[in-house]
Amino acid sequence: MRLTADSIRARLHTRIVGRKIVCLEVCESTNDRAWQEALAGAPDGTTVFAEEQTKGRGRFGRTWFAPRGTAVLCSVVLRPQIQVERVPLITASAALAAAEAVEDIAGVEARIRFPNDVLVGGRKIAGILVESRFISSQPDLFIVGIGVNVAFGRADLPEDLREAATSLAIERGAEVSRVRVARALLEALDRWYREIDGGLRAIRKAWRERSAILGRKVRVRESGRTTVGVVDEVDPIEGLVLRLESGHVRAVRGEHVERLEMLENE
Repeated sequence: MRLTADSIRARLHTRIVGRKIVCLEVCESTNDRAWQEALAGAPDGTTVFAEEQTKGRGRFGRTWFAPRGTAVLCSVVLRPQIQVERVPLITASAALAAAEAVEDIAGVEARIRFPNDVLVGGRKIAGILVESRFISSQPDLFIVGIGVNVAFGRADLPEDLREAATSLAIERGAEVSRVRVARALLEALDRWYREIDGGLRAIRKAWRERSAILGRKVRVRESGRTTVGVVDEVDPIEGLVLRLESGHVRAVRGEHVERLEMLENE
């Protein structure tokens, strides 16, 4: 069943996110279309869905595997009143929302791999791409792109992704309604978005509790540099604190992370 504005809006309980919904058959990127909507004056919470993206993208120009009609692909226009130092909370809130939606629909535990991936059983089930522009002196316009794998099976995945990715249908072992996923995602994002201004403690606590990497040995690539260490602490604003083999600690900001791999602890 294709996604429509009416089907998503039915029984949707949100205050901001989803107040305007646009559903497309195909587009190059929902983020690009959301930018068009935003720059034309679309209100806070406007959401663009697409059945298919021809040039869907992730962080650092990576592509996103999502055959037509198998995922929830959406981008949300957000216009928060937010201080520059709190900008990472946008990504954190979206990741928390995606994780909650996955758990709500599939009944499985979802974890966050810093800074923007949602995992089930160590495999990626959702990803976040946040883009922003400074129209005034503050970052006052964000596009939050979210992709959730819903309907494909393990055999549908390219061989190189079968151990790295999963879907709600795989994890639940049954067909899953994309409309239900879309609705659960918007409701969860609406709740967390309203926490950004004053709910820093709640976001930090939930983010830490959902971390897939806290206490794990990881390999982090940032700004062309690779570092291996154990994650001593994780925070949506401050980033990672890695304990290196030398015993020294190193802080890594989320916006600088190009790739993070979880390694086996020795």
